Amino acid sequence: MIFFFLGNPLITIADHNLREIERRCEVEWDGDEGELDCRYSVSDRRNLERRCEVEEDGEFDCRGSHYRNVERKCEADRDGDINC
Repeated sequence: MIFFFLGNPLITIADHNLREIERRCEVEWDGDEGELDCRYSVSDRRNLERRCEVEEDGEFDCRGSHYRNVERKCEADRDGDINC
């Protein structure tokens, strides 16, 4: 059976939700490197903050295949806003 979602679907892969990351996390820049800072309500928050950092060009660099979708689908601007 295949299900299709209409409207604004939540994109969920692994233990995290990309919309949740986009809305409830931000990047704190220290020079050319950015560190992810998420609210307590974000699922898998601690691992996400520890394993992902943001490079100078706004691309995510995460350790582990569990976060591959974050690397591929999310980017950050210099204001710290995330777009997935």
